[in-house]
Amino acid sequence: MKPFLYRVANIFYAQFGNELYKHTFVFPNKRAGVFFQKYLSEIAGKPIFSPTIVTIQELFVELSFYQTADRIALLTELYRCYQQIGNADESFDDFLFWGEMLLNDFDDVDKYLIDARQLFRNVRDLKSLEDDKSYLSASQIEAIRRFWSNFMSGGLSDSKKKFQETWQILFELYTSFRSALETKGWAYEGMTFRYVAEKALAKDDFELNAHSYVFVGLNALTPSEIALMEYLRNVGKADFYWDYESQMVNDPQNKASFWIKDNLRRFPSRFEIEKNERDCDKPIIELIGVPSAVGQAKYVSQLLSQLIETNAITDPDEAIQTAVVLPDENLLLPILYSIPPEIGKINVTMGYAMSHASVASLVNHIADLQHNVRTSRDGETVFYHRFVTAILNHPLVKASSKDEAEKLKNYIVANNRVVVSLSDIPQQELLQLIFKPISDWRQIPGYLQLILQTIYSSLTTEKLHIDEPKNDASSIDLEREFVVQYYKAIIRLSDTLKNVDSISVDVYFRLLKRLAQSISVSFSGEPLSGLQVMGVLETRVLDFENIILLSMNEGVFPVKSSANSFIPYTLRKGFGMPTYEHQDSTYAYHFYRMIGRARRIFMLYDTRTEGLQTGEVSRYFTQLKFLYGDAFDIRERVATYNVFASAMPSISIEKTPSVMQKLDRFRAGGDLWLSASQLNNYINCSLQFYFSAIEGFSDEEVVSEKVESDVFGSIFHRVMEQIYRRYENQMVTPDALSAIVKDDDYLNTLIEKAFARYYFRDDANVQPLVGENYLIGEVIRSYVKQTLEVDKSFTPFRYIGSEYKFETAYCVNNDLSVQFKGSIDRIDMQGDIYRIVDYKTGAGGTVFSELPFLFDTSRNADLSKILQVFLYSFFYDRQFPGRKLSPALYFMRSIYSENFDPFISLKADSSSKPERVSDASVYFDEFTDLLNQCLSEMFNPDIPFKQTDNEKNCQYCPFKALCGK
Repeated sequence: MKPFLYRVANIFYAQFGNELYKHTFVFPNKRAGVFFQKYLSEIAGKPIFSPTIVTIQELFVELSFYQTADRIALLTELYRCYQQIGNADESFDDFLFWGEMLLNDFDDVDKYLIDARQLFRNVRDLKSLEDDKSYLSASQIEAIRRFWSNFMSGGLSDSKKKFQETWQILFELYTSFRSALETKGWAYEGMTFRYVAEKALAKDDFELNAHSYVFVGLNALTPSEIALMEYLRNVGKADFYWDYESQMVNDPQNKASFWIKDNLRRFPSRFEIEKNERDCDKPIIELIGVPSAVGQAKYVSQLLSQLIETNAITDPDEAIQTAVVLPDENLLLPILYSIPPEIGKINVTMGYAMSHASVASLVNHIADLQHNVRTSRDGETVFYHRFVTAILNHPLVKASSKDEAEKLKNYIVANNRVVVSLSDIPQQELLQLIFKPISDWRQIPGYLQLILQTIYSSLTTEKLHIDEPKNDASSIDLEREFVVQYYKAIIRLSDTLKNVDSISVDVYFRLLKRLAQSISVSFSGEPLSGLQVMGVLETRVLDFENIILLSMNEGVFPVKSSANSFIPYTLRKGFGMPTYEHQDSTYAYHFYRMIGRARRIFMLYDTRTEGLQTGEVSRYFTQLKFLYGDAFDIRERVATYNVFASAMPSISIEKTPSVMQKLDRFRAGGDLWLSASQLNNYINCSLQFYFSAIEGFSDEEVVSEKVESDVFGSIFHRVMEQIYRRYENQMVTPDALSAIVKDDDYLNTLIEKAFARYYFRDDANVQPLVGENYLIGEVIRSYVKQTLEVDKSFTPFRYIGSEYKFETAYCVNNDLSVQFKGSIDRIDMQGDIYRIVDYKTGAGGTVFSELPFLFDTSRNADLSKILQVFLYSFFYDRQFPGRKLSPALYFMRSIYSENFDPFISLKADSSSKPERVSDASVYFDEFTDLLNQCLSEMFNPDIPFKQTDNEKNCQYCPFKALCGK
């Protein structure tokens, strides 16, 4: 296979030899020019003067006197013009989004030589359409009439009125903007194209330095490009060569052929280049489904190794005939990390987008931080914890701030700091620089530059301490380069905004983000050797024997069409401006031309069907398969990872000596105690007990922005404890409880103090409750008052104590003694009966049918709560034997019921009435046997910890994902 560029170079060297330097070759991109020079050098076989190589964009700039301004400068100038026209009240923040859109539209208007006055015609000018035929074609008149007729039907909504108001000023804004740029000698790309095209149409003279201009490999031409090319053709200074050999590209039914007929008619070639002779029978196309985006990158490594083993890549150090093409640039770094070591040289043509660098993500986090800076009631600056934590977790900050970032993060979680104050920030250089409130956008450049300087110094120091430079130093060099490039972007933005009066801090960060998205950092490498890694547009005019094409999913390649334009589709279509059909045809040409001369094409796509992903393969493969299948050896397969849909195997943990050693810590003399909740966990699922009690696994502790159920319960318990504390060992009367119910100030104080302890995690941080916390405080107040109303029905009673804590060693048998501990919410005494009370903030029942059900793994949730209060009564009896104990459960969601009864009751069968347990000791012999049986099983080394068979127990289990239930 002789590449298209090779054959063009061959015919021109044959015709002009050493005089070739007098010509200028025009390509769609720079990479094509580099390869053209490589082929020319091979053909000449000796040193010669190279012809001039330019891109089509560079040629237009060369023929104009304008300087192409950057995007940010254009936006600020467009905004200034917009204000002058009479919209001075709209902020730059509000203008930015549709300002970007207008820049794109104005660029299209100029590249397509559209009469802006006619395009931006107002609805009130409809009546004059018939009289104004000098500039408008019939299709344009019809497009204008159809759009505005449809627009006006059904009346004008607010959005339509806004659109119409904006549309009325677009022509004036367009002309004012162009005039302002001309004054400065600036232009956007379309403006430069229009200037050159109109000069060409007027047949003005250009200063043409070349003997001829040879246009190679272009396709989707704009009217501006056509005008210049026709001018050069007419003056005898142009030649044209089109890469239209592929039968697929030439198929009239294929969108890729959209421009072929017109281009060949307008711009024929002077010389006939050598026809390509395919040197293989049928090229191989292999479609490979991979259930992951990054997984595709990993699979490339296998494909490259396969190409080396089969000698399709004869020299791994010179794999220039192999290209890895990335429609999704996010896969660039995963690809680079996946290339096998046999590939000695790599050339990355696309560069790595600055916006994907870690320094960019850090600046984005800083922008979020600054956007959410607030001032507390005390006048202190505070930051929202989520954005603080995001910064503390960032690798650049962690590397630069040593242990201080981790300490601050732990402090935030331990103290549940929803907001973090300046006084909380450690005296560490980088953290002090970052956590500084910014109120004026002019402060931001210096602020960010100091941060980046500190990070750069830290990365330099880190590199000096690396033991194996070859492994890690290169990644640090890359990070440092990104920091340097971002630093330069800040300087560049500052220069652009130096004449801007006022923008918000948010808009500055948005502009900086926009600038970072436009910058790519080039990788070093030899462009004319090694494996080629590139984007789709970089493949234009280039030919490869082996192509690995990733992200072959519909919506990724071809990219999903989007109408990011202020100009409606009807008008675009009527005036001949580009629409989604143009985009579809352009990408179709790129694809079919790219694979036209390849021997082996591997197409990888993501098979996942989650979220917005459909797992649908690109339409291009479907077209290849059904329309051009006879020309290829097409193969399909899915990369599998041996994932089966069969049931998860049951998990059990054998009680090995090491496991028993951990479990024995609960024996008498150990350092751990069993609790009622752990015993319930064991009954519900012994595997859950193993994970939590034996191994100590737990959910990661995080800042609670709202009052979670456990904190809610702790606050309620604390308030009830404080209320009854004054009555310890005293009689409680109805009048006393009524007085408390009426004293809202007293209850407020107790609730706020409880919030300080359990929510703010700081006893000194007592504050009025606001927002959601206020509402929760009201719910707690209601529960407290209703609990006291229920208690009034049992008065008089003697209050014994609250939060009664016990620790005890319980002897199961001669070989086993187990340590227990617990905290009884409340103990009081009515007559000769002691109530063992447990508060529950949820709902539940207080009736059970028989004691064995309390220890049954198939029990319902209510029975676990009854077991808990029974266990408390059991151990209280062991400490104070001979007392009548009556266990009770106060379910907060049930206490409003008229027939609410907190006492535990036994209901033997459906026909009998519940019998209140007024003396639990009657049941303790049977309870002892059941408890001993449970504990003996727990400590039996022959009985493993295993998953529960009752899936209801898995509903709220924190280890659900771990065990696969």
